[in-house]
Amino acid sequence: MTLAPMKSGAFMLRMKSSLTGKRVKTDTAFKPLMEDAARMKVASPLAARVYRELEIGDVRIYRKMVGKAKELLKRMSEGEIECILRKEYGPVEVVKVSTGIVYPIIWEKNIVRLYHFSSFYKSSA
Repeated sequence: MTLAPMKSGAFMLRMKSSLTGKRVKTDTAFKPLMEDAARMKVASPLAARVYRELEIGDVRIYRKMVGKAKELLKRMSEGEIECILRKEYGPVEVVKVSTGIVYPIIWEKNIVRLYHFSSFYKSSA
């Protein structure tokens, strides 16, 4: 047992845990945790590659992408997931007509790039 100082100036009594890293890695009770960690090890760099290409600069979007990739890893390959992330979070080419209506048709003039996320649009133009 040790006394640990707190921000308020008081002390808290702490006991050393019997849980070790070796036990977490080998014990069957922690198997779901280790499987989740293995998916995270693959999902994080996968999402990072797509995120860097988009040049968004919003870490919340990156976190959503990692979560989505981690979930999809249970049933898909890395290549398929990368395509899905690009399609879901990547730019969309649309045409803005003078009436204010936005059509997803690509013409030579008036092209605006919109990044479509779950609930909002952010224009790059």
